[in-house]
Amino acid sequence: MDLPLKGIKVIDFTQYQQGTVGTLLLADWGADVIKVEPRLTGEPGRTSGLAYYQAHNRNKRSVTIDLKKKKGKDIIYRLVKDADIFAQNFRPGVAERLGFGYEALSAINPKIIYLTGSGFGLKGPWKDKPGFDAVGQAMGGIMSLAGPPGSPDLPIGAAVADQTGGFMLGYGALLALFDRQKTGKGQMVEASLMGSVIGLIGWVMQAYLLSGYIPTKGRARVGSGVFSCTLKAGDGKSFIIQTFGRAAKEKVFKAVGLDPKDPRFETGEKMRQNIDELIAVMEGFFSTKTRDECLEILSKEDVVCAPVYNLAEVAAEPQVAANEYLVEIEHPKEGKIRILNNPVTLSKQKARVGAAPELGQHTEEVLKEAGYSEAEIAAFRKEDVI
Repeated sequence: MDLPLKGIKVIDFTQYQQGTVGTLLLADWGADVIKVEPRLTGEPGRTSGLAYYQAHNRNKRSVTIDLKKKKGKDIIYRLVKDADIFAQNFRPGVAERLGFGYEALSAINPKIIYLTGSGFGLKGPWKDKPGFDAVGQAMGGIMSLAGPPGSPDLPIGAAVADQTGGFMLGYGALLALFDRQKTGKGQMVEASLMGSVIGLIGWVMQAYLLSGYIPTKGRARVGSGVFSCTLKAGDGKSFIIQTFGRAAKEKVFKAVGLDPKDPRFETGEKMRQNIDELIAVMEGFFSTKTRDECLEILSKEDVVCAPVYNLAEVAAEPQVAANEYLVEIEHPKEGKIRILNNPVTLSKQKARVGAAPELGQHTEEVLKEAGYSEAEIAAFRKEDVI
């Protein structure tokens, strides 16, 4: 069965992570993503190693073109004529200077959907500034929420701004494709690191907007009926619990032998004031038990809980294998390797899995499809255009 995006052609100028994740989501579901890279060096993400490049560029085709040469630009313009999507996340203004801004490409192909990833959005005083993941986390607010009380403001250990920004670009592409089915017209889609993080923190930001309450850092989260905290078992391994509502909180208290009417913890405000004491009581109860035993006790009371895994534990978890979140492929150079799978599941189709392309692997193939002859391609190589 054909994948949902079969027949969708994407000209992909993206680099690093935010943009490449956006086009990766399209490639996984059948789009023909033609990744345009600089000759000799490739896009900068290649310098970060196989893992980084593989994670963001699987299922794409790589072509190498010198975009500073007129003939190189002409190749792109030809590819754009029958493309559905063009994607870039250069520093603002770079695509325009190269001749590949939205206005230029939509003049060639009015149906083109133009994806642009930015650090801070296309308007406002920060619009022209460059951005990487850490600054998106910083200005989007999530960095101020993570860590124990009094800890320095540090980025979360995964690139959540880049990754979420990529998700938003892919989501925007699908919206624009759907709209084009109705209107016959393309449009520009933009998602920023900062805006994506603001969306990611969701109700926490909404709670501030309604109440003015700014959450402080802490080992626990208490508020609006929610209680969650990370605890350490007697074997030194951590686990987390989360409850919503009084009844669920009382189940936790019952599991650890606490009176739900204990005046120290009876209300959300009291729990907030005495959270260190509450955690000490709970960890005292769990200190003689292994993590597995702790989770079993909590699960018997139907408490939402889970182990805090390191990456090795995630990779070894049977639940991960059962749902094929990680899969094994045959890499042309590395042999058998495990890779990330697309996390979305459809009942009738499976996303593609595969290796990221070698630099320039598909240059001749793509140019032939675009109508160039073997003699023209040979001339391009002689002139260092490709």
